Amino acid sequence: MTRLLVFGTVLWSFVLVCAVAASQSPPVAPARTRASTPDPASLFRTSDDCVACHNSLTSPAGEDVSIGTMWRSTMMGNSARDPYFQAGVRRETIDHPTASADIQDECAGCHMPMLQRLAHAQGRKADLLAQLPIQSGSELVEHRLAADSVSCTVCHQVASDNLGTRASFNGQFTLAPPQADGRRQALGPFRVDSARTRIMHSVTSFAQAEAPHLRQSELCASCHTLYTQALGANGEVLGELPEQMNFQEWQHSAFNAEQRSCQSCHMPRVDGPTRIASVLGEEREGLSRHLFVGGNFFMVRMLNRFRGELGVEALPAEFEATASATIRQLQQETATLSVAATRTAAGKIGRAHV
Repeated sequence: MTRLLVFGTVLWSFVLVCAVAASQSPPVAPARTRASTPDPASLFRTSDDCVACHNSLTSPAGEDVSIGTMWRSTMMGNSARDPYFQAGVRRETIDHPTASADIQDECAGCHMPMLQRLAHAQGRKADLLAQLPIQSGSELVEHRLAADSVSCTVCHQVASDNLGTRASFNGQFTLAPPQADGRRQALGPFRVDSARTRIMHSVTSFAQAEAPHLRQSELCASCHTLYTQALGANGEVLGELPEQMNFQEWQHSAFNAEQRSCQSCHMPRVDGPTRIASVLGEEREGLSRHLFVGGNFFMVRMLNRFRGELGVEALPAEFEATASATIRQLQQETATLSVAATRTAAGKIGRAHV
């Protein structure tokens, strides 16, 4: 017993001496490592990293306003799976094979934006058709980014630069630069609580930043304003046409004069203070429903019907909820139209009032 005690005392003394010596020794400089090129894939995170905290959200009225659940059954969450879009791109590349690479790259800018930005970061064009058909559960980085469509870290990284101008149309928005410490920014409309920033960073490596422009129509204009080049039989550019002018239509509507943005209708706000995250989330006034309700209930139901072929991930009930919300908006929240006929000397003239 005495020998055991002596041995233990000696061992403890040895450890103590070593610890003191280490604390008094100069710090060892970290080994120099070669600077590496940032991984282009780090530009984005797929939605599964975000929905873990931004689901299971309930309004004061008891409505499920989970961001991830709403988004994944919308056309925004399925822009890559849209069969009409896929067929349109395929047809254009068949008609204009010499321009195939440019056609795929431009269309990817709004329908598979993360794929396009990754490709550009690697010095090439987006190979949109190579990602079809969409495979649910794929482990390939490019395919996952393509399939995630207009995902969380697309819209929540769009900087305010040039928004609402020709320079940002056709999906040519600018991504917000990283912070000084290298972390990419997740932009949002709310004031950032500095005490809660570690949670998002630990899951996504992103850092929150306040950005009021996320509630402005100019943000949506980037992809919802499309000027398309008309090509000849040999792929030569014949001219340009305004294919989609949603933003310009809004600018000339009563909604603009009433200061009602695109988001006010397509992402209607929740009444009352609501948590914006299920993990230590703070209650905020004005949470926008990520419903992105539009007018295309037919395509939403088509996605639901051909789930396997299109690789969809949203549940059937979620798609039907989105389709029903779309029909409700068309019936109750959109413009009314009346037509009146007036008889003149030259005959009847029809007048439409919107």
